[in-house]
Amino acid sequence: MMVLGAMAVMSGGCQEVVLDPIQSGALKSSPESSASSPNVIALRGSDVDFGALHFFPAHPTLDPPPWDDPDALVLFFSSAVQQCTDPVIPMQIQLGGTCDIAPVWQHILMIPPELNTLGLIDLSDPRIGFQQFTLSADCSGGGGTGIKYWGTLEIVESDEASLFVKVRDINHPEFPIDGDHVVQRCGD
Repeated sequence: MMVLGAMAVMSGGCQEVVLDPIQSGALKSSPESSASSPNVIALRGSDVDFGALHFFPAHPTLDPPPWDDPDALVLFFSSAVQQCTDPVIPMQIQLGGTCDIAPVWQHILMIPPELNTLGLIDLSDPRIGFQQFTLSADCSGGGGTGIKYWGTLEIVESDEASLFVKVRDINHPEFPIDGDHVVQRCGD
């Protein structure tokens, strides 16, 4: 009887309309949040082992560089599932990577604390650091690191557990991070 009370059938002109508030609990995804969307996690700079990354030690115009700031927001985008305890995916064979994870890519953005606010961030700001790597199925790969990128990142919502961000105008076929992302925050 309770199930019948939760359903309503209405007649709207020639078509019958059924309102069913009992759903499976799964949200329908928008076109930008499809199954091929990247996995995204966020950490504070102090929670990242930057020794696992390949940044040059300092940049002459940045003090500290984004990867040295313990309060930086570090966003990890990847085609693979990432672990909060060890977010950097080993892409290079000499650093412990294996071809059994290929093909895989990872793109990391470091946002300094002064830019880590709700609103639009121009990723070409020289205070933003990035690293990207890709490992192909044939075990070849490549990547890069530096400051300044292109496109925008909008922080729409933020709390202790997660962020909602929109990435636009990256348009990089090997690192498809454009889209809307719910981002799990890692750490304390």
